[in-house]
Amino acid sequence: MYLEYFGLQRLPFTISPDPDFLYPSPGHQEALAHLSYALTDQGGLICLTGEVGTGKTTLCRALMASVPEGDHIAYIFNPQLSPAELLESLCDELHISYESGLSLRELYRVLYMGLLKFYSNNQRVICVIDEAQVMSPALLEQVRLLTNLETNTEKLLTLVLVGQTELREILTRHELRQMNQRITARYHLEHLTLADTSAYLAHRIQCAGGNRMLFDQAAVKVLWQNSMGVPRLINSMADRALLGAYAVNKPFVDAAIARRAVIEVSGAERKPIVKPAVMQGVPEGKAQRSYLPWLAGLLLLLVILLGVYVGYRLLAPQAETVQPDSVSPAGGNTAFSQLAAGLGLAADNCDGLDNSNWQCLNVEWPLAELLSLNQPTLILSAGKWQPLKAGNSPYDGKATVLWQPPGGYESLLHPGDKASVISWVRQRLKVTWNQEWTSIGPSGVRVELDPKFYDPLLQKAVVDFQLQEGLEPDGIIGPRTLLHLMKEG
Repeated sequence: MYLEYFGLQRLPFTISPDPDFLYPSPGHQEALAHLSYALTDQGGLICLTGEVGTGKTTLCRALMASVPEGDHIAYIFNPQLSPAELLESLCDELHISYESGLSLRELYRVLYMGLLKFYSNNQRVICVIDEAQVMSPALLEQVRLLTNLETNTEKLLTLVLVGQTELREILTRHELRQMNQRITARYHLEHLTLADTSAYLAHRIQCAGGNRMLFDQAAVKVLWQNSMGVPRLINSMADRALLGAYAVNKPFVDAAIARRAVIEVSGAERKPIVKPAVMQGVPEGKAQRSYLPWLAGLLLLLVILLGVYVGYRLLAPQAETVQPDSVSPAGGNTAFSQLAAGLGLAADNCDGLDNSNWQCLNVEWPLAELLSLNQPTLILSAGKWQPLKAGNSPYDGKATVLWQPPGGYESLLHPGDKASVISWVRQRLKVTWNQEWTSIGPSGVRVELDPKFYDPLLQKAVVDFQLQEGLEPDGIIGPRTLLHLMKEG
């Protein structure tokens, strides 16, 4: 084949779920972090979903490869089973002996006793169920019952459900609400972006022993457009493209070779979004000329719309004005000049700020929100920067907030991160470590849980708070969420 020609040691674009080739895109890193939650004492029930070919099984293999020695893992890749067959498969995977012909109740008891034995030996047990979207409601109910296998304080079995997008919809059904509520961590894997696709191709080539990129940027774009960013399709097309480049003795894959590979793999190339006239057989020069009147009309329409918008702003500036009697002035908002003077700043900018306890934050937030934050703030008003106060003249949408982040905050925090500011957020939202979050280890010693860990329980509280405040409910703890938390107390 083409291995020696391109200086590769192994095929870089096979469709087998080899964890050695796992590309750490931001989405895959986040998904693996959620799966790795199974390796903690708070695993419970975890759900990973994504479209066909996005790399879910590869992530599962990576998870299984990271399980510490001594722990046990069961992998169910064909969940079209009866409830009894599921329990038998679990016992088989975990090497728990049982007699044939046992009832469902008896199998449940055998599995429970086996898990207790692992627990007494300080051994964690994880069960990964792949293709979970094909499971029947009766089987999903059996999975829910498996989450009841526990001691007074700790789960004996961590379950990981992996499935296609339909699984998310299935779990929202009313009859499965009990199971849906037991999911402690969930993530949906998206397609690769164009930039991710380029990095993905380079990563797999490097993992296969290559020392240079074998696809030019035009070829990368062709593969990305036709695969829609699905890794499995990218692999099939890229493998065929390398074979095509080898056949014509070319050192890399260009767009023409990539297009031929796409057609050979999928049967046809996806229609490009632009230049439809060229696709219909019209010469390119004529196609471009035929677009000139259309482009001219579009440009004229944009000019008219711009004129209407400018006229509206000139005639109705009061639409962006907050009157003193409609919003009460916030104490901190009127004090920018005094505070700036004390910090050695100019009255209308943050130049010269050298106090590590204070930071300037450039934002584009609504005026009413800025007033409610009770923070020293500059706004751009009528082309000039001036301290924010109720009744300012027209606000141009840009502001600078002078704030002191809570202790321990350094950058955006996502679920699974650790930072000392998490303890402060936990106190503000009154989310404490108690009840199901108290854990007793197999040896009977209390496990001290880290209050600085951003766990799913706190994530839910953050999302609820963001919704309450009218913020984007993304669960990310950043300056905007922190400022709203600061005004709460």
